[in-house]
Amino acid sequence: MKNSIEKEKSFSSFLKGFDLFTLFSAIVASLYGLTLVYSATYKNLSEGQIISSDVRAMIVSVLMGLIIAVIVSNIDYEIISKLWPIIASGCVGLMIFTLFFGVAPSARQDAKSWLDLKIFYFQPSELLKVGFIISFSYHLDLVKDRINKLKVIIPLVIHGAIPIGLVILTGDAGSALIFLVMFIGMLFFARVHIGYFIAGICAMIVGFVTAWKLGIISGIQRQRIVALFYPDQFEDVMYQQNQGKIAIGSGGLTGKGFLHGDLTQATVGGVPENQNDMILSVAGEELGFIGALAVVLLLGFLVFRMIKAATNARDNVGYLMCSGIAVMLFAQVLVNIGMELSLLPCIGITLPLFSSGGSSSLCIYLAIGVELSVYRFSQTTKETLFYTK
Repeated sequence: MKNSIEKEKSFSSFLKGFDLFTLFSAIVASLYGLTLVYSATYKNLSEGQIISSDVRAMIVSVLMGLIIAVIVSNIDYEIISKLWPIIASGCVGLMIFTLFFGVAPSARQDAKSWLDLKIFYFQPSELLKVGFIISFSYHLDLVKDRINKLKVIIPLVIHGAIPIGLVILTGDAGSALIFLVMFIGMLFFARVHIGYFIAGICAMIVGFVTAWKLGIISGIQRQRIVALFYPDQFEDVMYQQNQGKIAIGSGGLTGKGFLHGDLTQATVGGVPENQNDMILSVAGEELGFIGALAVVLLLGFLVFRMIKAATNARDNVGYLMCSGIAVMLFAQVLVNIGMELSLLPCIGITLPLFSSGGSSSLCIYLAIGVELSVYRFSQTTKETLFYTK
């Protein structure tokens, strides 16, 4: 009887410190994403095949991610932050390994930034995002009282340049952009003086123009940028984005119905990689504006929960960690939707929890686990299942 009561108290304490709203919204987003990916791939199933490899990999990654999120949520985030040397070294080592042994899936021959795990392709840069948030949060916290001194800013810039440089070397310019936004966003939340941002923006503009003039930005990357301004002259480059916009627009307010997309559009391959980067086109076509809006609202709510956890964090490290996760999610949503609507170049960024891709979903749940830890250990009652300070 006593053991039963103690178990009930333990479970009650577990639930009391658990951010159920955040985890539930993430699960709903994943289920919605699985539904869209299934719709995007089901017509290409072989006889006797129930689900595609994309759906199978997504199911595995979501289930693994949920387990990891729950485990991480019960480890004090301050312990996690203090392990930053091991986390950072592991992530950087994995990226270096990818430089030599990475593979490029058929859809992305320009970027050998994946590792073939047989069950699904794993993209180490996704794990690097979480590692960067943890290590950079700790770095920012160490120098919080001297944050606006130039001799402090320079090491911070070097810290941010390392992951950006690593992902560029693997040919993944899209992830490099996300890291850049994360770096800038976390500096903003750390309250770096506005003058540094102005100087940084000027430096980036000069760097971009120089790279353009010297031909460093060349080939398909250059064409994708120019195509935004002269779409009629680069119809082949804009094909994916144009088809995506047609698919989204054809759905109207309520869409054509689940599994009833236009035979020339999203559900039959008219939109290349519609199960990946262009997943919003499936939602827009089949479920209409309402379905696409639901995607945006779900992801917007997740970002809101991260910011709320940041503002309620018990210390600066927790605040910065949750802020970094919020910036990461916001950046990926902004870039992906901007890409699908032809507002930004097509650079291969997935829509968090909706696009197929095991490594993306798995690492986002890892990041959510960190937020759950900050939420739990920032409560008045700090009872845990595993470790405490």
